[in-house]
Amino acid sequence: MKKSGFTLFEILIALAMFSLALGGLAIALDRIVEANALLRSEAGMRQQLESLLDQAMALPIETLAEGRETGPDAMGVKYSVSAEQAEIRDKNDAVLPGLWWITVRAEWTDGNEKQEREEKFLRYQP
Repeated sequence: MKKSGFTLFEILIALAMFSLALGGLAIALDRIVEANALLRSEAGMRQQLESLLDQAMALPIETLAEGRETGPDAMGVKYSVSAEQAEIRDKNDAVLPGLWWITVRAEWTDGNEKQEREEKFLRYQP
């Protein structure tokens, strides 16, 4: 009489393979969640940089030349806005007047490393 079914050894092998696959899936899911959180924080920072740049474009150059800083936000990012005169020359090698570089910089610490992002825009104000 032949019995059909699985032996205990076959069941243990199947459980071990299932456990390995489930462990790999858990690690992959954890990395996906970490990458998503990083992308969200980067997008928020980029949006804040663009917003500060838009605000800086509306302000007079005199206020920006002094420089402005905002304290660390909820993510620990410190923003600064500054303006400096651009040294752009024409074909006669003369400096073009009224051109300014508007710079918005974000600085934060990731672990022990200092990180930085920067947006620049050229602005004309006579």
